[in-house]
Amino acid sequence: MIRIHHVGIVVHNAEAAAEAYGTGLGLDVLAVEDFRGEARVAVLRAGATMLHLIQPLREDTPWAAVLRDRGESAHHVALEVADLPAAIAALTASGGRFLDPRPHRDAGDVLSVYVDPAATGGTLIELVQQIMVKR
Repeated sequence: MIRIHHVGIVVHNAEAAAEAYGTGLGLDVLAVEDFRGEARVAVLRAGATMLHLIQPLREDTPWAAVLRDRGESAHHVALEVADLPAAIAALTASGGRFLDPRPHRDAGDVLSVYVDPAATGGTLIELVQQIMVKR
């Protein structure tokens, strides 16, 4: 593991929350992006770690379920790894399980997988590998 990459926080309004975090906590807003039409994600820098403020755009997403059940709250912790396929293989070999072991592109230019929370005492952990994007 390299570091805690980000903490995902479910919010009602990503842009309003980003403004509040920026003004109230002095965090830098790096981007606000649409994630596959499912969520609006504000990415903020908090030192060497980021916050992803996740606004569900559809009711059938896991973020909408969290917002309904718990209100605005932490959703997951993302740990950055240097080699995601190697991390998946190592965890699988040691008995680790994933919600889906196939990496997918996620907000903030990363490839990611989620570890099955049943294997982590109920905490949702995301493993991410930063990817370079040509713009």
